[in-house]
Formats: sequence, C-alpha cells, structure tokens
Amino acid sequence: MPGNRMTRRQFVRRSMGSLAGAALASAAAQEASAAPVRGGTLTIARPVDATSLDLFTDSSAPASWVYGLIYEPLVTLDPSMRVGPGLASSWRVLSPTTIRFTLRKGVKFHDGTPCDAAAIKFNFDRTFDPKKPGIWASFAGPVKGLQVVDDSTVDVVATEPFAPLLLNMSMVHGGMVSPAAVRKYGADFGRHPVGTGPFKFEEWQPRDHITLSRNDDYWGEKPPLDRIVFKVIPDDSARMIALRTGEADMVLVPLVDQLPALRRDPNYTVAGTVGTRVVFLSLTLTQPPMDDVRVRRAIIMATDRKSIQANLVQSAGTLADSVITPTTFGYAPMHLESRYPYDPKAARALLAAAGYRPGAGGALERGGSPLVLSMIGSRGRYPKDAEIAQAFQAQMHDLGVRVDLQLPEYPVVINALRTPTLNVHVLFSAYGNLTGDADFTLVNCFESDQVPPAGWNTFRYINPAYDKLVKAARVSLNAAERKQLYAQAQDVLARDVPAVPFYNMDNIAVMRSYVKGFVPHPVEYDLRVAQVWLQK
Repeated sequence: MPGNRMTRRQFVRRSMGSLAGAALASAAAQEASAAPVRGGTLTIARPVDATSLDLFTDSSAPASWVYGLIYEPLVTLDPSMRVGPGLASSWRVLSPTTIRFTLRKGVKFHDGTPCDAAAIKFNFDRTFDPKKPGIWASFAGPVKGLQVVDDSTVDVVATEPFAPLLLNMSMVHGGMVSPAAVRKYGADFGRHPVGTGPFKFEEWQPRDHITLSRNDDYWGEKPPLDRIVFKVIPDDSARMIALRTGEADMVLVPLVDQLPALRRDPNYTVAGTVGTRVVFLSLTLTQPPMDDVRVRRAIIMATDRKSIQANLVQSAGTLADSVITPTTFGYAPMHLESRYPYDPKAARALLAAAGYRPGAGGALERGGSPLVLSMIGSRGRYPKDAEIAQAFQAQMHDLGVRVDLQLPEYPVVINALRTPTLNVHVLFSAYGNLTGDADFTLVNCFESDQVPPAGWNTFRYINPAYDKLVKAARVSLNAAERKQLYAQAQDVLARDVPAVPFYNMDNIAVMRSYVKGFVPHPVEYDLRVAQVWLQK
C-alpha cells in the first residue's frame, strides 16, 4: 500500500484531545501564521533530571523531553495522534509483518556523518541485540529487526502480524543516534548525545541544567530559538516562583493548586491536553501477602480514590477507571467504583478472611506478626505524587496496616522499576502510553513475558488466560475484534487487581505569555518546543 496512510483494517488511527486542547492548537496555529521571532533562550523548569541522554538506557519522560529534540524516529505522531513523516519521507505496508520505509536523502547527524540506511540498521541492531537489548526493545513489540534494501530504503520486520507496528515506530525511544558517536564515546554516549534533530547537545550539569543549541544544519524547518535550557528545580513551590520571577519561561509538572489563578492571569498561559498516562499503585504480587487477591482487593477498597483525586489531583487529572485512559484505543471501563467501592469495613472483612485480625492497638496481625507493607514513592515526578503516597499510607493506617514509605530521588524509583528482583510490596508508579493503542500498556505492563528486565511488568503479574487475550489482540488486524479482546483483558485485570489506578494525568505546562507556538501533546514524552519562539 503506497503513501503515508494505513488502512483501517490494518492499523487503527484515531484522534484524541479535549476541546481545550483543540482551542490551544488553534491558537498555536494562529501564532504560527505570524512570523516567529528568531533568537533567545527558552528556560524550562522541571522537577527531576534525566539519568542518561542515551535512549538505549533511559526511557523516562525527563530524559525524553530533552533527547526528543536531539534524536528523531522514522515516523512521528502529531498532537492529534496522526502518523506523519520523520526520518522516513514515506512508507508502505508490504505484508502484515513488514513495512518498507523510504528515508530522506542528505540528512546528517550533528557530527556530520550521514543518516542513511546503514546508520538506521546500526540503531536497530543495537536496540534489538538479544544479548543486550535497548529499552525500546521492551516497548516495540514483536519487531525482529531491520533489513537494508538500498542506501535510502529499509524494511522493518516483525515476527508475527502486529497491528500497531507503524505506531511503535513513532516512539521517541526509537530515535536514531549517530553510530560514529556511539563508537567514539562508548558507555559515555549518554553524556555526549548526537542525533539528527533540530537541537544539538551543548552541556549538562547534573541535577542543575541541560543546555541544547539550535542545529543550524537541520534538514527540516529551522528552530527559532538559539538555545533551550532544562533547569532542575525539585520543589514545586520553587518552580512556580522561578516562573513568576522570570528565572524560568516554562514550567513542567506545575503546582496544581495554582492553576486556576494562573489561567485567569494574562501574564501566563496554561497549556494542557488530555494525556495517555495513568498514575497508579503497583502491587508486587511475588511479595506476600500481595500474592493473595483478597489482600489486594482489601487495599483498593480501603483507598479513597475519589477523595484523593478531588482534593489532591484536582484539575490535573481525572479519576481512573482502568490502567489505560479513555482516549486510548481499546479502552474499556473496569467499573472499579462499583466493583470496589470505598468501604473500609468490607476491606477489614476481606483481610479477616485472609487471616488478619486486630491485635494490640488495633493493628492487624496474623500468627503474631503485624501486617506491614514496604512502599517506594516519588516526589515531584507526577502531580501530587508524594502527597498521594502519604494519603495512602494514612488510609492504610486507619485500616490497621502499617506502610513503611520511602520517597527517594526519582532515579532510585526508575532503577527499582527495572530491577529483576523487587523486594517491596508497593510502588507508586505510572505508565504513559506512547502510541495511543492499548497494546502498548496491556502487553508491556501485564503480559507474563514482560517481567523486568525484559519489560515493564513491575507487578510480576502472571495469568495465562490474560496473556492469551492480549496476544490475540496484537496479531488481529480487525479493529472491532481487538477492542473486544482488550475489553476482556481489562475485565481480567479488574478481577485480579495487580494495580490500584488513581488518575488519568493531563499534560500541562505553564509559561509566560511571551512564549509562543507551543502545542501540548497527548503523549507526555513528546515535548514540542522545537518551533516555539519568544515574543518579548
């Protein structure tokens, strides 16, 4: 099938975003019609730093926000979640397992080396090395690898029919790095990133800032800005003060309590759209008593999710009713509020059935041992993450369950997510869907073969019946059938409760009113600031 369109039968396409997002896109389009002002530095304040700028090892949003401007994938997803050209100018489906991409000619990496078929092949071989795969391999589904047809033509091949194959080529984690730079810097490449993107790496002061400069030799539309500085300000209030004093031009993960006032203030612009990330508690099913579904059901029934969303999250997100968002293809409600209404009394009855009875001071115990759960949370990575973890801790205390909560720096949390052995009962976590297709979350997070380090099944959830459903869905090329299979899979998750979903996170940035041309993207990892300009 020639050109840049996939048939509905083969690949699912959909639009997402809210009316507010559409209005912002319209406003940005009007701004774009005016001549952008060239020059200047955009300073972006964010809560946490990256651990590496090598997409082989760091897939976090704090890293992606930066290296998404340095590296480019074969194709892209625009803010309406439509597939468009990237380093590939066009593509066509050769079979249910193969897509042929025609590469742009004359594109060079920032070090002057060519981005040709051989370079793309290097990236695929590096990522899908079975002995030491890159992180993208854990996201990309049944991709077998890449075959070179000629200098400007490559075939991406999967091991089986895979409906979201094209979508999975659009991920920021599938960006192309310079083979010469990887060979030159080796293990230090993450501190010396080289790609083809509109911005080049300039410097990195860990835990303080990363600076990028405009790529004047960029093959596409040249950025108006001279530089972008990503400044780390962990404290929520300090980030907002930096915005007000002019130390920062834009703030990511803003303080939600201040959003109403900022929306009314003409000196600021609040840009937001419905995101694809669900924030949840990850329950480690290999750590007793989490292997007992009665305990997991008691935990969700003793967690006042509605109150947490209304009082803490507020307008930064909506109450979650699945592990994927309603804007994701394949979403089906899990009916968590009717299945597991907030009911501490019923939760205690479930725990009693599991053998836990009140002991001294009302603390629940079994066989003389108190019910104690270890928990790792984060601070500042997601809206109100530390506060939600503390609220959960307090609600479990009221139930008679002690939660030993740690709130380390975010890199510690990331490392915990990827470790083969996880020795904590509960992780405060989240998962952002990069493709808008249920496969990305339902397979990567819950399928049995995806236990870390192979994938992102931090729950250690093993259910052959569930696996059968999601595997059938990913090989089907019938959209209606896929939806039905995904609905059944979410129903299984609702019964088994490997996760306690809290909220669907909106992607919100606050900026000074002189920052023009920014359009928020539903995929949190995609920070579209390459064409932003400053009109001071």
